[in-house]
Amino acid sequence: MFYTFSVIIFIANKVKLIKNIIPESLKKNRFLQILFLLVFVIMIFNVFNYFHELGYDGQHHKYNIEVLPFNIPTSEDTKEFFNPPLPYLLPSVVDKICDRYLYSELRPISCTRIYGNVAQIFQMFLFFGILYFLLRISDIIEPGNKNYKNILFLFFLLPAVNFKTFAMIRGEPYVSFFVIATIYHYLYIYKRKSLNNKDLIINVLLLGSIGLSKQWGLLFFPALGISSLILYFYHEKSFFIKYLLFTIKSFLFSFLIFGWFYYHLYVQYGSITAFNREPSTFSLSNQPSSFYFDFALSDLFINPIRGFDMGNKLFPILHTETYGDYWGYFLVTLGKGGVYNYEIVPYLGRVNFLALIPTGLFILGIIFTVVNLNKQNEMNQIFYILIFLTILFSWVGYMWFLIKYPNLNKGDTIKATYIILIINLLPFFSANLMEKVRLWNKKVYSSIYFILIIIFLHNLPTFFTRFSGIFT
Repeated sequence: MFYTFSVIIFIANKVKLIKNIIPESLKKNRFLQILFLLVFVIMIFNVFNYFHELGYDGQHHKYNIEVLPFNIPTSEDTKEFFNPPLPYLLPSVVDKICDRYLYSELRPISCTRIYGNVAQIFQMFLFFGILYFLLRISDIIEPGNKNYKNILFLFFLLPAVNFKTFAMIRGEPYVSFFVIATIYHYLYIYKRKSLNNKDLIINVLLLGSIGLSKQWGLLFFPALGISSLILYFYHEKSFFIKYLLFTIKSFLFSFLIFGWFYYHLYVQYGSITAFNREPSTFSLSNQPSSFYFDFALSDLFINPIRGFDMGNKLFPILHTETYGDYWGYFLVTLGKGGVYNYEIVPYLGRVNFLALIPTGLFILGIIFTVVNLNKQNEMNQIFYILIFLTILFSWVGYMWFLIKYPNLNKGDTIKATYIILIINLLPFFSANLMEKVRLWNKKVYSSIYFILIIIFLHNLPTFFTRFSGIFT
């Protein structure tokens, strides 16, 4: 009886702790509560229906998991050898425990299913962590503004690539989570106007985790560094010097966390940006003009899957990968046997057409925010400068990658998953634009809001994988 009573008290305390963690802006917002519940249903469905080996180079990511945690994967083990180890660490530990204590000839348990589900569930929590930090950031830049939060979350959840990427075991979900957490920490420190050793430890751990998640994460460092320098124009000199030293120490100490891996890549393969292909000499002419300027509008709205006229064309592939499934790893191709679900293709064409509206608002949001930056308050200026620089450096780095490693036949490195961080930051700009539209003309705002909800409901099936029950 005493034990049962103790367990009840323990659970009650934990529930109380969780309630205290939940921001007040979520407790009082029924629309966001519905979105959170919907996200939970989608994520759970995908966790138990999407087999991780079917993702982009899924089997090679699997080999990373099965070589770790006691050895670092090499180019002989897997062609994904160049990826930092953090995203594979948890499933690799689960795999070793399963192999040793659960699997036997008399009990042939599928360890890959077990560690895959564990990793996917953990990434689901990362996704909710991002949603949490979106709320916290909103509380700082738009305190008490329910409309801003609602439209921000709607924009954030419209791209299907979020649900696709977080169902795969790879580094990009970790990069997005840790970068957005770092951005929140950056704003929190500036709002408080003070620094302490706890802040330094948190910053070092976040930046170190970014470096250990994926090479894309390193592109955040120059954005954060420049933003720290820009503080010179926003605050008294004493705080600027303190924060600049804080940033320098954060960079140096975080390098102790992730630097060993990049040193390993440099020693073994001659570059910290090692890849499984030989690089070309950098030149814009590495890619044909169609790569940059051909939008393939006919196939974008009719046949938005590989095998048609969109091959190696940057923007149409990125658009349909953001809202649909060009490469066929989530909705179209049913398993590795090549059975295609062609019935869904016309629907994906309509998805791409309707998605031009949020894409247009993303672009207009950036232009509007940059042009009108001086009309923002001090905190918001600092925030938008940081995320704009993050997007800029991430995009330039990604373009460098596409030009250095061209694939003229397929363009198989054109994947929205690789730039998921950019896609996750764009909603702040479009939400800022919509907030100004709301203040200008509430009827126009309500009309656009209604259209976005219709698009969200129309595109909802793209969030659920069609790979149900298909395992190898």
